[in-house]
Amino acid sequence: MHNKKIMMKIQKIILILIGILTITQSCKSLKGKNNSSNSDYNNVFFYQNGKETLLSKVDNINIEKNNFSLRFYNKKYNSETREFYSIQIAAFLDIQELDKIKIGMAKQDLNCFEPGSGMAPNMSGKYENVFINNSGHHYLMYEDTSSKRLNLLKSEGEYYKFEFEINGIRKDKKDVSMKEIEFSKFYLAILIDRNLNGIIDENELTKLIINIK
Repeated sequence: MHNKKIMMKIQKIILILIGILTITQSCKSLKGKNNSSNSDYNNVFFYQNGKETLLSKVDNINIEKNNFSLRFYNKKYNSETREFYSIQIAAFLDIQELDKIKIGMAKQDLNCFEPGSGMAPNMSGKYENVFINNSGHHYLMYEDTSSKRLNLLKSEGEYYKFEFEINGIRKDKKDVSMKEIEFSKFYLAILIDRNLNGIIDENELTKLIINIK
């Protein structure tokens, strides 16, 4: 009888230990998922006058009438392996166009991001200004040192930090420097399809309302 009680106590202790281990592993797994979803590599930054600012997924920022940059992490574009990693940025003057873009949508269902809607850069190989276009986007990729559309800032393993410089606006085939812009606001949708599935997933879209002061 005494031995039976001891065995029951041992079994109870073992069950408690198993429960603790299960809870601990679940917490680690959840923490890992949260860390992954909030990874630094999902971040998008605004840079002007020597100051870099982290952007939220929907952000409303005030800028000076001066050149600025957008910065982000991504992998290199690799045409040989068909890994077409890129940053796609659409620019609008109408907020209704920005509102059409939502998490969960397929890129092919949006005029500004559908296949074939990537706009050609300037003769220099760069987008020298932001093109305002409801039916097109800036297709920004970096394959090697000959790439002109993005500046390479630094590398971190398979990820790289890139910069897209914005010196002015191109609207109705006319280029205007930031200092000469007459309107007070425009909108950007920044899409980084990190898993290349053609769907706008969580942490892949940043909407930006830019107020020019």
